[in-house]
Formats: sequence, C-alpha cells, structure tokens
Amino acid sequence: MIRKLKTMMVVCFVFVNALFLAGVSYSSYQYFFNFTSEEISEAKLTLLNESANKLSGVIQNIREAGTFIAIDRTVVDIFNNTDISPYEALVERNELKNLVNNVASLKQEVYSVEIYTDRYQDHAYLYDFNVQPESNLTEKAWFEPFIKNVDNGWVPKHTDELLDREMISYVHRILNQRSETVGYIKVNVLAENFLEYLVDMDLYDEINEPFILLNTGGRIIAETHSREEFPILHDITVPVEEEIYERLIPEYDELTDHHQLIKKDNEYYLLLISQPNYEQWRLVQVIPVDDLYAETKELGINVLVIGLIAILLSIPIVYGLGKWITKPISHMVKAMRKVEKGQFDVQVKRHYVEEYDILGKNFNQMTNELSELLEKLEKENTNRREAEMRALQSQIMPHFLYNTLDMIKWKSLDHDAEDVGDMVNKLSKMLRIGLSGGLKFIRLRDELDHAKCYIDIQKQRQPETIDYKVRVPASMKDYYVPKIILQPFIENSIKHGYHNVESQKMEITVHGEMCGKNDCIKLTVKDNGTGLPDNWSFSDAKGIGIQNVRERISMYCGEQFDVTIYNHEKGGVMVEIRVPIFEEQPFTELEGSGE
Repeated sequence: MIRKLKTMMVVCFVFVNALFLAGVSYSSYQYFFNFTSEEISEAKLTLLNESANKLSGVIQNIREAGTFIAIDRTVVDIFNNTDISPYEALVERNELKNLVNNVASLKQEVYSVEIYTDRYQDHAYLYDFNVQPESNLTEKAWFEPFIKNVDNGWVPKHTDELLDREMISYVHRILNQRSETVGYIKVNVLAENFLEYLVDMDLYDEINEPFILLNTGGRIIAETHSREEFPILHDITVPVEEEIYERLIPEYDELTDHHQLIKKDNEYYLLLISQPNYEQWRLVQVIPVDDLYAETKELGINVLVIGLIAILLSIPIVYGLGKWITKPISHMVKAMRKVEKGQFDVQVKRHYVEEYDILGKNFNQMTNELSELLEKLEKENTNRREAEMRALQSQIMPHFLYNTLDMIKWKSLDHDAEDVGDMVNKLSKMLRIGLSGGLKFIRLRDELDHAKCYIDIQKQRQPETIDYKVRVPASMKDYYVPKIILQPFIENSIKHGYHNVESQKMEITVHGEMCGKNDCIKLTVKDNGTGLPDNWSFSDAKGIGIQNVRERISMYCGEQFDVTIYNHEKGGVMVEIRVPIFEEQPFTELEGSGE
C-alpha cells in the first residue's frame, strides 16, 4: 500500500493527467472528427450538386438531338405523306439516314441515331441499321415501362443487338399532323462514354467511388461501378416491376441534397444524394469512409502518442518536485510528535512557500497559546456560572416589577387618579408583552397590542392629537413575528416627525399585507410628519432601536428580510418591515420567566 506523500503525488499526477489526456484526446478527436466529417460531407455534397448541374448539359444535348429530328420540316413532311411509291420510299429513307447521321456527327455525346417506323413495311428491303420497323423497339422489355405511355423518355443501360454494345438511349415519339404516332427516334449514347462524362464532372483524378444516376421518376439510368466491386449498392437499391429496372430503396428514394453514414459488414460509407438538377435528375455517390477520414484518424493517433510521451517524461520531474515540496511537512511531523509528549517549546523554521510559512507560524503560535487557552477555559467557566446567576435574578425581577406596578395602579384608583392607573396598566401590559416569558417571537396580535399600549400612553403625554389606525387582516394576526418591531418606529415618528410643527395632528397608520408569492408578511408604519432629511441612511440613526430591530430580524429570519425607510409621496415617513410567515412558534427556548 502506498503511504508516502511524494509517491502518492506522483501516482495521482500521472493518473489524473492520463485520465485528463484521455478525456481531452477523445473529446477533441470526436469533436474534430464530427466537425471534419460534417465539413467533408458538405463539401462532397456541394461538388456532387455541381456535377449534377453540369450533367444537365449532356442530357440536354442528347435530348435536343432527338427533339430536333422529330420536329424537323423534312421529317414532318415525310410522315404526313400517306401514299408513296417505292422510289419515293427509297428517297425518304435516304433523307432520313442523312439527317440522323448529320445530327449524330454534330453531337459528340451521340453514338448513333435510329428511327423506328412501320411506314416502309411494304418495302422491307429499305430497312437497315438507321431505319428499322417499330416492332424492333416495341417488343423490347423496357419499352412498356419507359416509353409506351410518354412522348419521350430515357432507357437505362441496355444491350443493342445490332451493334452489340451497351447503350443508354433517349427515345422520342414521332407524331403526324393528326397527333398519331407514326414512329420513334432513338438516340444512343455508349454506356461507357456516358459514365465517363459523369465521372469527369466530379473533378477527381482517380475515382474509386460509385455513382448512380437517377432520372425524374427516380429510376436508375446509369452506374459507374459494378455490384461485385461495391456490394453496398445492393443495400441501397431495389428492383421494381419484375426487375425491369431498379431504384433506390424507399428510405432514400425521396431524399435530395442529403448526406448520411451507412454501414455494411462493419464498414462505413458516406451516402450523398444531390439536389435535382435542371432536368430534375439526381446523382447518388457512395464513398468509403476509411479512405475519406484516414488523415483525421492518423491525426488522433499522433495526438495520443504525443500525450503518452509527455506523461512518461513528466514522471521523474514530478517525483523530484514532490520530494522537495514534502520536505517541510516531514519536519513538521517530527515537531508534532514532540508536542504530543508535552514539549510546548518546539519551534519550526520559516519557509518561503506561503502555505508552509503559514503552517509554520500557526504551529509555533499553537504551542505558545496552549497555556493561554487553558487559562481562558477556566475564566469562561467562571463567567458561565455568573451568567447563570444573572439569569436566575432576571426571573425574579419581573415578579417584583409587575407586583409593584399593580400596587401603584390600585393606590392611584384609591385617590381617583384613573388616568394614572390607566397609564400604569398600559405600561404593565407593555412590559408583559415585551418580556413574553423569554420568547423571541410573539403573535402579531400581541405585537399590535404592544404598539397600541405605547400609543395610549403617549396620548396621555403628548399635547397634540394622535390619530392611530391599524389596517391588518384578521387572518394575519395569528402569525408569529419577532417581538417589539413596531414600537421603535412609532416612537421615532412621534419623537422626530413632529418636532417642528407643534399644532399639527399626528397621523400614524399600521398596515399589514402578504408580500411576494404569499411567502412573507409586510408591515408598514406610515406617518404624516416632516419626513427624513435628504440622503438619509441607517448610519444617520442616533438611537439603537432601529438597528436593534434590523439585527434581530436578520438574525432570526435571515438576511433576505430587512427594514426599508423612505419618504412617501404624500409627506412623512414610510417604514416597511418584511418578515417570513411563521404559523407556529419558531423558538421555544425560554430566556426567562415573565410571571
């Protein structure tokens, strides 16, 4: 088990730093990988969208070739003429062959152009490679799903029997002036050349990433790689209508401008689907992730290796520092063992490291103060006994005071001095409420009675009339509040609020309401006196009554509860006292007996 501090410091340092490095490295790598992955995916998707848009030009050139032939005046005139002789048929066929050959030579993407029509079925010898009977087209398996019900359409990669080559074709219907179908134009592009156009547009020098071209209906028109090279293509495509053609699986079929990671045999691939180009065609690209993020993974490994080397190099340095740092502690441990044996004259040397210097000072001070603490303890015991005696005396004094006041009251009644008896009675009640058997909290109704007794006594003493009003809901009067928190402020109003105006009628109002979200009580004492001087603050208060109330509220209720004093707009002073709601007595310990 490791018990030496310097060894524990080294082990903890290495462990914490290794843990920290692992966490930072992993988090940084994940953040960097996710960030880089997102950036790379967005960049790749942008390139793919550009490629899809550029592909529109190729598609448009091929389509224009078929459309040009279908609307050419020569073709329109030929197919509007119904009765023809063998010679006229031969001339028409030559004109059609020259036209399609000229169009094919003008469009570099076009490999050949074929016309399918039954116009020359009575002259079978006229059919050749460029002009063929309609049955050679309509009997193809792809004719019905791709061409039969549309005026024009694209045929996915297929084998041309006459040329024995893989073709991707555009087929355009030929209509006469009566909108009757009289033939078809088939524009052929070599599949390998078409795919070369697709690859070149992706701006890559070496392409090892399969592309899929989707037409408007989502059908697969062309692919750059075989399924044997990339089995993942089987997972994202699905055959439709008895495998005549294929399209993306439903999960991806409707997506555009999209990228996501997909998994196949524990390998990840980045799937990209472009937004529709001008022809509403989309490109799909599948990129192996290992090649794409190889540099990112290499960077993560390099960061980890550098961190491990840094930890190994730091071990001897940390060990030396730990030994140097813990040396003063060893000296202090030896000194403490001497103190345990009663040698209080032990002193440790000063140290320029602040923490050790503080420990040394405290240790030296501790040995010097041990005897002083013993003397103070004896003195405190003596003071405690004296305090207990004073507490016993305070329990006796209220009995004597109440009984004496009661005797004064009855003596005044014997001499018909009822006002004196009333004042004594009010004073006695104030004292009883003020002492409250040593309790720190009393009911609000008792606090209001205490203030009322004070007002009644002042009415006997003051020449001015005092109009005293209490506006406190009955439901609040059973709550407990700190005792004697109203009388000091009422006393200040009478003493300081009217000293410059002798004939003024004193108006003092005590108002109570719930504050906050009914979680505290606000008691307001308002007068119509002269108000507070400008820039008055609590530090300007001359007496101790206000400060005493604030200190007791802070001590018993918390620092968030306090007293606020300010001049109200109608003249005079407004005192707001905020205290918490106590439905039961919060302090039950008695400080003395009031009976």
